[in-house]
Amino acid sequence: MMAKLWIAAFTAINLALVGVFIAIILTRELPPALLNTVEQLDKEYDYVIVGGGTAGCVLASRLSEDPTLTVLLLEAGGSELESYFTRWLIRLPALTPVLMLLPHLTWQYKTVSQTEAAMAFNNKQISLPAGKTLGGTSATNYMLYNRGIAADYNSWAAGGATGWAYSDVKPYFNKVEEVVSVVPASSKYFQKLTDSFMQAGVAVVKAIQKYSRYSRFSQMHVDAVQGERWHAASGYLYAAMHRKNLHILTHTLATKITIDKKRATGVSYETEKEERGTVKARKEVLVSTGTIRSPALLMLSGIGPQQHLKSLGIEVHADLPVGNNLQDHVFLPVRVQLNTSVSFTETKAKKALEILKYLLFRKGVLSEAIGMSAVGSIKLAREDRPELYMYLLNIGSYKTQMYQIVSGISEEAWRKFAPGVYDPSEEGCFIAPALMQPRSRGNITLASTDPFQFPVINPRYLNDKHDVDTLVEGIKLAIAMTKMKPLQELGATVHIPEYSGCSHHPPKSNAMYSCLVRHGAMSLYHYIGTCKMGGIEDAASVVNPELRVHGIAGLRVVDASIMPDLPTGNTMGPTLMIAEKAAAIILRDVKD
Repeated sequence: MMAKLWIAAFTAINLALVGVFIAIILTRELPPALLNTVEQLDKEYDYVIVGGGTAGCVLASRLSEDPTLTVLLLEAGGSELESYFTRWLIRLPALTPVLMLLPHLTWQYKTVSQTEAAMAFNNKQISLPAGKTLGGTSATNYMLYNRGIAADYNSWAAGGATGWAYSDVKPYFNKVEEVVSVVPASSKYFQKLTDSFMQAGVAVVKAIQKYSRYSRFSQMHVDAVQGERWHAASGYLYAAMHRKNLHILTHTLATKITIDKKRATGVSYETEKEERGTVKARKEVLVSTGTIRSPALLMLSGIGPQQHLKSLGIEVHADLPVGNNLQDHVFLPVRVQLNTSVSFTETKAKKALEILKYLLFRKGVLSEAIGMSAVGSIKLAREDRPELYMYLLNIGSYKTQMYQIVSGISEEAWRKFAPGVYDPSEEGCFIAPALMQPRSRGNITLASTDPFQFPVINPRYLNDKHDVDTLVEGIKLAIAMTKMKPLQELGATVHIPEYSGCSHHPPKSNAMYSCLVRHGAMSLYHYIGTCKMGGIEDAASVVNPELRVHGIAGLRVVDASIMPDLPTGNTMGPTLMIAEKAAAIILRDVKD
């Protein structure tokens, strides 16, 4: 009898605790879902913004600050406002790899088969997920924030992007950083590993003379607020959603920009409920659908390479190199096994105490951004900017098949690439050399005139041998770092995968390392450049320095696709800056 009473009491206590936890979760409310339906839309707005991603949220917020302007924001995906489940998927930092696998939150793009890269990937295709929700990729990425370096933007300006030198863009970075919440990427949970990585990097560059003058190691920063992800919708858009001059329509794909006499007049759209319509823009259409989708929308609307558009029967309004100049950072994670408890593991994440810490206080392992926590910038003698970043990925194990699926690498290759990661308690990390100034260039074209069909994406990864040679230098540097005392004290052992296609090369040779690069190099998801910014004299450019599309009035592109070249580092911060600067340009034009 007493045993039954104890069991009943224990059950009641557990149910009460569950109730408390649910109450805690539900009291952490998001703003009300002030989203519009097709029936609520006006026929005409001053500005129609296509894409509620990283840049689109900034534009919608800043432009609607002027109560005399009417603004419509169209987003193909949904919003975390729609369900608490989606909210938790997006806000919980440790779930980032999960987000990239969910088609309702990310576009599941893939490259075409590569000729010089992705030898170990399924069909030689690399997966390229991109955000499909309010907040865009800022709501699904690894939360890393940095500006790049001054030389990046000075190079843009020197190449014809007048007004985009670092002195010009710095005030807009400052403005971004008044909104975004940036905190160090590591904490007491992984700080020992982070510190050891940085100390080993410093030791290597002192020991190897060719690196010593150019390199530095530092901790990464992430965008987070009290243990939750910050993203462009939460930071910019939610505070603006109550404004009567701002309408937001989600689950709505822009299918075409309407153009009349060389002027953009509006946007045609289709909702998930197959409701079709066209909304007019009195002043401008602003395209902010990202590096992959923005060029596709322009081409569907008759703006792009003339020959390509004509081959699909699309009326040409402007013959421009839309879709060209595709660039991306690629990296090759080098697996390092450790014998010390210093990394993120699945076992640690599943502990009941860690779950309670997060639910109650937004603390613990689950509050950490799982991924890159420190970086070294390595400038070789051949370039004026760092050619390599050496990232630390603090991952021992964590449902690591997710990373295999997200990247597109075959399961067989992944097991060779990172043995032990399927063990939930495996301690380890990756030291990942990343190519910062790639010379390979790709392009995006239309597969058909169907706006729902993904475009053809061909980055031509590693087509320039310089890119391979640079990553080989990175592999050597990563191996050298593991031999330094700070990482040796953690029991660091490097694992080099044995791909069958590389077995004929001598071990530790440049040929062997080159083969590893061509088999296993992955995307950092930093695609840019397909609507390149430049002067009218630049035949490779699509938009001018005020982001207006050449030859088409009332149309601008505002997102990472306008970057002429890759910044040194991650691309979210520069994308936010571009949107802040674009909003200032547009509002200035309104006053003028």
